[in-house]
Amino acid sequence: MTDQVELYAQHLTEKTQRFQAILTATEFDEIIIAAGDSKMQFADDMAYPFVANPYFREWIPLGKRTGSYLQISAASDRPKLFLLCVEDIWHTAPQSLPPGFERELEIVEYASISELKSYFGHREGGTAFISEVNTLDIATDCWNPTSVTAQIDYQRRGKTVYEQDCVRRANRLAVPAHRAAYEAFMGGASELEIAAAYLRGCNCSENEMPYGIIAGINEHAAVLHHHNLDKQRQTPRSFLIDAGVAMHGYASDITRTYAYDPGSDFAAMIDVMDAAQQELVAGGGIGKSPVDLHVLSHFKAADVLRQFDIINVSAEDAFASDITATFYPHGLGHHLGCNVHDKGGNLANAQGDLLPPPEKYPKLRSASPMVANQIHTVEPGLYFIPALLEKLRQGEHASKINWSRVDDFLPFGGIRIEDNIVVHADGSLENLTRDAFRDVS
Repeated sequence: MTDQVELYAQHLTEKTQRFQAILTATEFDEIIIAAGDSKMQFADDMAYPFVANPYFREWIPLGKRTGSYLQISAASDRPKLFLLCVEDIWHTAPQSLPPGFERELEIVEYASISELKSYFGHREGGTAFISEVNTLDIATDCWNPTSVTAQIDYQRRGKTVYEQDCVRRANRLAVPAHRAAYEAFMGGASELEIAAAYLRGCNCSENEMPYGIIAGINEHAAVLHHHNLDKQRQTPRSFLIDAGVAMHGYASDITRTYAYDPGSDFAAMIDVMDAAQQELVAGGGIGKSPVDLHVLSHFKAADVLRQFDIINVSAEDAFASDITATFYPHGLGHHLGCNVHDKGGNLANAQGDLLPPPEKYPKLRSASPMVANQIHTVEPGLYFIPALLEKLRQGEHASKINWSRVDDFLPFGGIRIEDNIVVHADGSLENLTRDAFRDVS
């Protein structure tokens, strides 16, 4: 794989050019981004696990180092990284940059906020400060100014080669962990034991995960964000795992579903859903509408429901009457990067104007046409969620459902299959996830 030191240098050059264009457009002299500081739990002396904010992480792979600041200036082509360095006998040494990554940065160590401020510009209104807390006492209209953050979010839609490489590596790192989780499930492990196997498989701690591991056995596969993992072992029927790995602050986001009995109807349904998911992946590309693909995914879900005799009406009827929404209540995908649900998916322009939300699907995370170098997830699902099914059973379309077949599938929970896709500038699509499962032994 390509040398990441070289890619990171290219990344910093491209990011600096983008941000200097933002400075020109907004007439600020500099952008200061704070990584953030640790937070104490209420009425306690214990801190929550720290994660640097995504505006900082897209530049600097120091997601666990508090008190760091980055300065991008109109007067310099070299970003300046400020690292808090104070004597601390209570904690391990702070996180360091990967070897070689420091070459394109000017690094300054500081010990206090007053010292830090001396390095920044002093023209009133000249500094745009991006931070959760206004530690620099910047004027309110210069603290997280939307004129700046909207442009950052808009330009983040297209990933640099380095960013693509990070997500590609994150997919490859996740494969052994996903395989370990599958083996644990097939061995009769509990959900918590499966999560532990996943962490061992990628050699990570729980606090290093880009998001909480979702590991649902049987009916729990119908809980879309099942994080309260069961410690008790169950008679295995089905298993859904949604879990990724982080590489330099960039996430993979992968979901797979398995049947314990390979000869069951549920196993056959997984195979059909897998084929439908790959067709949806192939439907992406530059200029394609995520909204149109989402609608297509509902028709494919309806086709699966028809094939397994769960509905007794056409796919068109199931879609028009919102039956598919009962079995598939979430979006097809989202942008992926240093946010798991990355920014910019509904922006119409760099000024921060939002696209009008689709009338039928107002909560979709991505509505703007696909552009070059984006990374998307593609994750159709099909679930048997008791609360939603009960509403359907009591509604006007209940007769369109073969409820005995619903009862057959209820104990299996549901299916979700998720890959991470790069939309390349030449029009090609790269499936980072399928490639990783194919290539990683």
